[in-house]
Amino acid sequence: MNLQPVPIEDIPLGKPLPWRLYDRNGYIVFARSEIVASREQLESLLGQGLLRDMDSPAKKRETGEWTEFREVAPSATFPPAGIKPQIGELVQLRLLNRNLQAYYTARLVGYIANRSILVLTPMIDGVPLILADGEQLEVRMVTGSNIYAFQTPIQRLCVSPVHYMHLEYPTEVRAQTLRKSPWARVNLSATSTDARGAHEVVRIVNLSPDGAQLHAPIPLGKPGDTLRLSFHADMDDISTALSLDATILHAHAPHPGQTAESNMLEYGIAFRDVPAADALWLKGLVYRHIAEGYLA
Repeated sequence: MNLQPVPIEDIPLGKPLPWRLYDRNGYIVFARSEIVASREQLESLLGQGLLRDMDSPAKKRETGEWTEFREVAPSATFPPAGIKPQIGELVQLRLLNRNLQAYYTARLVGYIANRSILVLTPMIDGVPLILADGEQLEVRMVTGSNIYAFQTPIQRLCVSPVHYMHLEYPTEVRAQTLRKSPWARVNLSATSTDARGAHEVVRIVNLSPDGAQLHAPIPLGKPGDTLRLSFHADMDDISTALSLDATILHAHAPHPGQTAESNMLEYGIAFRDVPAADALWLKGLVYRHIAEGYLA
């Protein structure tokens, strides 16, 4: 999983989403084919982050397939070796025999090895979600830098002392790495130089210590190609010139119907072998923009 920030301008309004939108903790806030009603709805979620999985192809709607995890080799135990979920951690649930676009948030109560996992029953407007013994769930939780997921039935529903449920202990668990680096919205002019030495002026729209999101007027390459990104960094009364090697992670054409920068191509890049001094500058730039309210 390669979660990266999505500018609000890139999210279609009033029509089905072609991909999921996640918050920065890896939980889904909009499923594929859901409709975002207004820009204000997105702005209210900016504090939680709006990200999409750049490694997941766009689709018209959700399917019943375990798309993000089906190609991942499963672990035979829960929790996986070295992972200790904490009591009270958020858990995301999907009801596999109902609306696959609906995701519900609950909290982990605890687990008994090889017997059951206890989670609070999701609440909707203060009322417990109506569930049934034996109902099949997909369960996701974020621990450390990974998203862990498994499918399991409800063993038993309980109402005292609170509404909670026992889930059958999973026979296998799958994991995807979650990108955890902070991202900041920026507006920086830069020069991209490809392996042949060709230069192109680009714009950095999102920046992290690990990589960047670029807008470019012409193709810069395909995923896996390398480039060098050069730009000036300014903080208070000091400045420096950064020149960083990077690998292209993804490349996208502008989304249909976009008016802002509709002639631009979008690139996600990952920095490689960043010198220690440049790494400090990158972190300083990112955290300064976040402090100023430009969290991506």
